[in-house]
Amino acid sequence: MFSVQQLHTFTKNIFQSIGFSEADATLASTVLISADLRGVDSHGIARLAGYVRLFDHGRLNPTPNVRIVHESPSTAVVDGDAGVGLVVGPKTMQIVIEKAKNVGSGWVSVQNSNHFGIAGYHAMLALEHDMIGMAMTNAAPLVAPTFSLEKMLGTNPIAVAVPANEEPAFVADFA
Repeated sequence: MFSVQQLHTFTKNIFQSIGFSEADATLASTVLISADLRGVDSHGIARLAGYVRLFDHGRLNPTPNVRIVHESPSTAVVDGDAGVGLVVGPKTMQIVIEKAKNVGSGWVSVQNSNHFGIAGYHAMLALEHDMIGMAMTNAAPLVAPTFSLEKMLGTNPIAVAVPANEEPAFVADFA
């Protein structure tokens, strides 16, 4: 049995060994472990080897220049520079939150990124600001429709987090 801190340190060290900065390795590790702590083991540290494989195959940039490539007061398009979504997602949510603070709502799409882990983590970042958060992504075809012989549908995760005053926040995270 390992403690959360031991798993966080192990995961952070793996990310740093493939070139992540300390800050990005810490963030990516936090997102992964949050999935395990919420009982979503499919998106926790069990995914770590997959991220390393993306790096090994040249599909993951460990030092992405995450930047806005187009924006309006309430919207933006972010280029993730082939970064891992565990880092690109939270950075994007900070842009969303700033836009919402400034004009009442924020809507940001991301291009050129990788798997972003548990969608609920990103949506829940808005709760810290007493805001409703939403996060969603597309996915490669993994599911065969009824009577189909081939995979045609992605799971396309969607998460929403809604503050509820003194009650626990409402969080729905599904695919």
